[in-house]
Amino acid sequence: MSHLTHLAPICRAVAHLLPGQVEVVLHDLESGRIAAIENSFSPRACGDDSLSDIGDFQSELGSDDTIGPYLKSGSDGAKLRSVSALVRDEEGKPVALFCVNLRVDILEQARDVLAAFTQISEPPATQILRNDWREVANAIIAATLKELKLSFNQLRRSEREIIVERLICADIFAARGSIDYVAKALGVSRATLYTLIKTHKKS
Repeated sequence: MSHLTHLAPICRAVAHLLPGQVEVVLHDLESGRIAAIENSFSPRACGDDSLSDIGDFQSELGSDDTIGPYLKSGSDGAKLRSVSALVRDEEGKPVALFCVNLRVDILEQARDVLAAFTQISEPPATQILRNDWREVANAIIAATLKELKLSFNQLRRSEREIIVERLICADIFAARGSIDYVAKALGVSRATLYTLIKTHKKS
């Protein structure tokens, strides 16, 4: 298996990228044994029977000499996402199969946690936040953007007028420093904000 020793550092490098989450296996197609294995998820060891023959995966081999990604299970029942690459010698003869197995169970758990956070209903505002006019202003601006299905950089004068009207109704501008704060939050000058406020009062 000495003809594949130059690939061992590559196996180690890939395994180091995601320690504990990636298993790298190099199958020697000539000897039918495992030439190298890093971060093994299974009882396999270097020198064990490979149980891989080119005839077993020839039909799945892509034009770029890769297979997958595909799903399979580890010996401990963990779900794995795998990809394989055929290694050829200088004459184009297949000599090895380089396989990378990624544990996806932890990634799926992380996905579910993030999904749960995004699905949690809006928590009621605490008394502390109610007493902070800045937090109230932020909440009004964010809620209006969500309602209008707009991002901040899509705001036009008409949408800013809606936000200003709601801020006035919440008595935000009675607070000291609110003009500067809201002007900056809406991306307008103090003069423009005063104009929006006057427009609302006239209407």
